[in-house]
Amino acid sequence: MKRKERINKTLFWIILIIVMILVLYPFAAMVSGSFKTDMEMNRHSLRLIPREVTLEHFHTLFDTIPFWAQFMHSAVLSITAVVLVLVVDGVVAYGFTRFDFKGKGFLMSLILATMLIPAQVLMVPQFQMYKEMKLFGTYVPLVIPTLLSATGIYLLVQIMGQVPRDLYESAMIDGCGEMRMLFKIALPLSKVGFGIQGVLTFMAVWNDYMTPLIYLNKESMYTLPLGLTRLQNFYKISYGAALAGALLSCIPVIIILSIVGEKYFVKGMMVGAVKG
Repeated sequence: MKRKERINKTLFWIILIIVMILVLYPFAAMVSGSFKTDMEMNRHSLRLIPREVTLEHFHTLFDTIPFWAQFMHSAVLSITAVVLVLVVDGVVAYGFTRFDFKGKGFLMSLILATMLIPAQVLMVPQFQMYKEMKLFGTYVPLVIPTLLSATGIYLLVQIMGQVPRDLYESAMIDGCGEMRMLFKIALPLSKVGFGIQGVLTFMAVWNDYMTPLIYLNKESMYTLPLGLTRLQNFYKISYGAALAGALLSCIPVIIILSIVGEKYFVKGMMVGAVKG
């Protein structure tokens, strides 16, 4: 049995190391490529340790595009989307867990059914709708689709559903209204779900390329993913500058995940694991 356990443990570590290499190598290659010269990048693109470290790509990045302006555009849009989606999805989830009403199950099924609709199917109708509403060329189409997230509502419903009803009844006896119970009871006890949904929303909006490409027609309004594509043109291709921009754009996501990743994601995966 001990020999079998050692073999299983060895196989586990081998598989884990292989998976870690496959996951971390692209990120390491991006970091390495940001500091390589163009010649070394073209000749030895797989080499992780550059022989000659250069900051030329960062200078090219800042000289070619308004990097910090586009960085702020993406940051403001992402933070705005996070705040709005947490408010809207939180209120909807609170309504599903707090009240019993006719058609409750059907309405939840209808919300979950929207997850089966591919985003590509909605592109043309949404484009026509925003164009008729005179919102083409604004940031509104980049934020509105994130407000109602079926995944977020379902997640928050599952977590809020574990809040004991006795707490609500005690609060009602003390004279608390529904909004006060939402912010004083439901939200604090469901912060794991709000943290997960906030991180996922931030990453989705921050990394979104297709939506800004469709709706933004002025370069001064570009977000960072869209702006980084301007580094490449038909006459000049510099992978180093694009990698430098990608490296800098990863910093906010890395910071957010390092701060709240373990605190919320690990706890979130355990939520409901012992639910009877």
